[in-house]
Amino acid sequence: MSTDQEKSFTATMSTRFGYPHFPKLTYGRAISTPRPDYEAFNFSHQIDVSNYLFLKPNVAPDALTFYFRCLDDYYTLYIFTPGEYYYRTISREEKDFLNSYSTEDGDQTTFNLLNAKGNIITLDEIDTDNPTVRIQTRGGALLCAGQSRSKYDPKVGTFVRTNSNRSAGVLDFKLNILQRNVPY
Repeated sequence: MSTDQEKSFTATMSTRFGYPHFPKLTYGRAISTPRPDYEAFNFSHQIDVSNYLFLKPNVAPDALTFYFRCLDDYYTLYIFTPGEYYYRTISREEKDFLNSYSTEDGDQTTFNLLNAKGNIITLDEIDTDNPTVRIQTRGGALLCAGQSRSKYDPKVGTFVRTNSNRSAGVLDFKLNILQRNVPY
């Protein structure tokens, strides 16, 4: 398997819930919020969400730039925003939330891009710089807008999750492709 440079690209993204962001990167400090789910045997009602991926409408559209690195028809999503998160990847934690991880942390979650018909596509099949796609994990879990006990935390926004039973709905991502055929 080799990296497919002609299918790799950089882009920003948006959804109907807003733009992706990490609270720690946005606010410059650790951020806690009420736990999104009821968990048995847990004494804390707060959770540190500093490195969780959220969607928020009043974040800059280019708050996060992503490098979609292609391997066959799977993408690893790297953060290309300068600063503390530069070259970290987006991966799913043991539950279903998406976090930022250092590339030294081991296996990274890979994703497929899906067209409106639910078919897997790559950059060479996208003929516009502003397509709308759905994103799923290698295991087939679609990225969703998370539900939580507090419908919307204005400080952080809406969780991005993969558990459809705890989600408000599947996310459609509007990509803004900045550069195509980006080398690794």
